Amino acid sequence: MPADPQVLFVENHDSFSWNVIDCLPVGRACVQVVRASEAVDQLWRAQVLVIGPGPTDPQRAGLIELVREAGVRRVPTLGICLGHQALGLAFGAKLVSATPAHGKTGRVRFGRSRRFPGVEGELEAMRYHSLALEEVGAPLEVVGRLEDGTVMAVEHTGLPMAGLQFHPDSYGTPRGRELVAAFFRSLE
Repeated sequence: MPADPQVLFVENHDSFSWNVIDCLPVGRACVQVVRASEAVDQLWRAQVLVIGPGPTDPQRAGLIELVREAGVRRVPTLGICLGHQALGLAFGAKLVSATPAHGKTGRVRFGRSRRFPGVEGELEAMRYHSLALEEVGAPLEVVGRLEDGTVMAVEHTGLPMAGLQFHPDSYGTPRGRELVAAFFRSLE
């Protein structure tokens, strides 16, 4: 993969989108921003797909087909918040209502991970969600959870795909940029 891969960023009408883009370890010139409705048609130009946060659920946002198509094409994919939920639903997890956590931090326990290498142990994360994944199973595995068991990070066991429920772009996630950089490094 080139040093600065072409990133297709799916913007889901969220005020945090540009913050997420700014924490990607590539230059802004390498990022093409598209809406979910345009993303499948633009997937051919992506070396990496990043599905950003948004205010709805993945089904209504039209993201499930996109994740499945990215999987078929083996496009490396990082889902943030809504994108994380879309990844889960596309591969069989359930999405359930959760206690709203808008602007709240939590301690996420990370285990060993192929897609977030070098990020193990506990880290602080800023949360903005009212939905959460449950019943995560093959081909996904959970690599990060809150103390209460809420799924905060997943990765695909056979494809270069991963998701973070929390916001790596937030000041409340001090190691967020490190997480995103680790994902991109895992693709080399």
